[in-house]
Amino acid sequence: MISWLMLAQAIGLGVIGAVVAVVGLTRRPFNDWVLGAAAFALLTLVVQVVASIIAPIVGAGPTGDLLEYWVYLISAILIPPAAVMWALIDKKGEWQTLVVGIGILACAVMAYRMHQIWFVQVA
Repeated sequence: MISWLMLAQAIGLGVIGAVVAVVGLTRRPFNDWVLGAAAFALLTLVVQVVASIIAPIVGAGPTGDLLEYWVYLISAILIPPAAVMWALIDKKGEWQTLVVGIGILACAVMAYRMHQIWFVQVA
C-alpha cells in the first residue's frame, strides 16, 4: 500500500460518496453519473489491489495483520458492484442513488482503515 495513494483514495472517495449521497437525499433517480462514480470507486480499489500485491515483492510489506488487510480490501471491492446491483434491481425505489453514495463512503472509510492495518507500529 502506498501512503499517498491511500490518502488520495480516501479523500476522493469521501468527497464523491458525499456528493452522491446528497444527490440521493434529493431523491434523484439513479443515472450514468452515479454509475460512473461507483465505477471510479471500483477502479481505485483495483489499483489498491495491484499496489498491495507489488509492495511486498519490492520489500514494502505490511507491518499489520495481512489477513485482516486483505479481508477489508476484498470486502471493499464488493461494495460498489453490490450497491449498483441493488440500485438497478430496485427500479421504482427512491433511494437508489443514496445507497450507491453510502457504499462509496463506506469504501472511503475502509481504505483509511486498510492504511491503519498496513502501517500499524509493532511494539
